[in-house]
Amino acid sequence: MSYNDNHNKKFVVFFDIDGTLIQPNQRPNSYKLSEVIKKIPVQKAIFGLNSNRSFYDIKNIYQKFALNGPVILENGVYFKKDDKSKNVFLLKNPIKIKTTTKKILQQFVKTYSLKCDLLFTDTSQMIMSNKLKSISSAILVNKFREYTGSIHLYKYGKTDTKLAEKLVKFLNKYFKEHGFNFNVECTKSFGNVIFWPKAINKKKALKKLKAFYKGYSFVMIGDDVPDAKTLGEVKFFFTVGNAKKTVKAKADFVAKKTYTQGTIEIIRYFKKLL
Repeated sequence: MSYNDNHNKKFVVFFDIDGTLIQPNQRPNSYKLSEVIKKIPVQKAIFGLNSNRSFYDIKNIYQKFALNGPVILENGVYFKKDDKSKNVFLLKNPIKIKTTTKKILQQFVKTYSLKCDLLFTDTSQMIMSNKLKSISSAILVNKFREYTGSIHLYKYGKTDTKLAEKLVKFLNKYFKEHGFNFNVECTKSFGNVIFWPKAINKKKALKKLKAFYKGYSFVMIGDDVPDAKTLGEVKFFFTVGNAKKTVKAKADFVAKKTYTQGTIEIIRYFKKLL
């Protein structure tokens, strides 16, 4: 990689959120990213998000870090050109699963006779509030998702991995029996259980997005396997210092610092390539 290779190119830089821009406590470990982004001309690069979150989950993050590019949402089901534009669907006729998710979780609690708080809530705010430390068992369901799901399982404020494993098996069985073509996994970075349509993911979303951003090259900054899987659709893949070794091994540049601080380190490195 050299200055001459990229001097006349334009880029869309995509950030992952969880494990990249923010820590498990839902907070960044630096607030200086917006200052770094503002120093890069929009003629050279614009900055957006590639996330499994919904728009309502990312709006504050988008604005806080002064982002100015597209946001891929709910694992690629749709995107927005910025935080004020309309949804543009990348997946044809996606299934709205929000109401079904509620029924599934109620059935899960009943099947295992769980004594827990089942909350359909703003999961980020709930985690940040520290209220979970006083609750013996809690299942938090992100109330904003329409086409995907994100479920956090806690035991006195700590991730309940055993219950998460049970939920993954339960969801896989339910989706198979009811004809839902969804992927289900427990994330390594946060321990939450997520599910999304098999027909779309972060990489496929980037491929579809190229029709809307002709003349641009894509960059992905992340920490986890789904981020690394965008290889083939991006010119550069960068990782923060807290990324898994297998993910780091695929990166063009690995930051020494973690989370938001690592992201800032990456952007400063990337700026030298422009």
